[in-house]
Amino acid sequence: MYSIAGSWKNIIPICGNHKGERIEMSVNSGPHSMFYSCPKYYPQNRTSTERACSNRINLIEYEAMVDHIHGLIAEAELSGGKVDLTNHTWSKKGINYRVIEHKGDKVYVEILNHKALK
Repeated sequence: MYSIAGSWKNIIPICGNHKGERIEMSVNSGPHSMFYSCPKYYPQNRTSTERACSNRINLIEYEAMVDHIHGLIAEAELSGGKVDLTNHTWSKKGINYRVIEHKGDKVYVEILNHKALK
């Protein structure tokens, strides 16, 4: 059974702007609110020749993503089954989401925010 309590730590956001790499996004403090971003958003996390990665998602959008995943898992469990969300995709507000791996309690979600990348 999937445990929703404390599951924010079990849903791992992955930057979708780096194909072939699994770069985990991290939470950061912005001028107005917290947000998740690619570590390569910051100069100290990339080489001098790498471009900055502006892929990011605010906490409101992140919470909506978590709610979406929880809803799918809860629906399956209420029906007496389990669900493997691997390859599940959806879009919302210009952001594409794709579950790249769902194994046990861990759900790795690739995030690509097209508005932020413009």
